[in-house]
Amino acid sequence: MGYSKKVLRDALVRLKEAGVEGVIIGSTVLMLYLNIDEFEDDIDIFVTNFSPYADEELVRSIAVKLGCELSQNEWGTPSLYCNFNDNELTIDLHENVLDLFIPENIIKSAREVKLLDIKVKCISIEDYIVLKARAGRDHDLEDLKVISDMVRRGDLKLNINLIKERIKNEFLDEEKLIINRLRSSGLKV
Repeated sequence: MGYSKKVLRDALVRLKEAGVEGVIIGSTVLMLYLNIDEFEDDIDIFVTNFSPYADEELVRSIAVKLGCELSQNEWGTPSLYCNFNDNELTIDLHENVLDLFIPENIIKSAREVKLLDIKVKCISIEDYIVLKARAGRDHDLEDLKVISDMVRRGDLKLNINLIKERIKNEFLDEEKLIINRLRSSGLKV
């Protein structure tokens, strides 16, 4: 079941009030970029002011403040299962630990985007696409095909030079692999 922009806004405000600062890194980036009114997936936050992996007590106290249940996501970092405005949502708190790595330059270059009456930080759509291609899981590759279709239809505009530059500057050792995955999905890079 989906949730509205207002529910997303309220969840992000409550997170900030509970002491969580960070950058949106997951599929919410695409939905915000497309200005979609109904959201479906979990909210992926790259936390910038503490370690969600190491600061277990802090995360537990945040979960209590928010009235959320605490669990772990596939990366081994905390997941908050919350009910905001009668909507269930999952908020995953990420950092560079275990198998997840997001270069500092991607986090630092996050943009503020308007969400109703607030501004939220999220990575660029181009960085989101690079990270999807780098991860290369089956669902990531399927998402890239959907994104490629959006680009082909003209529903989504991308800065291909930014994608190439990010790959070259941040993932030089994996450049060929990432480029091949993007091309296999139909993106012209």
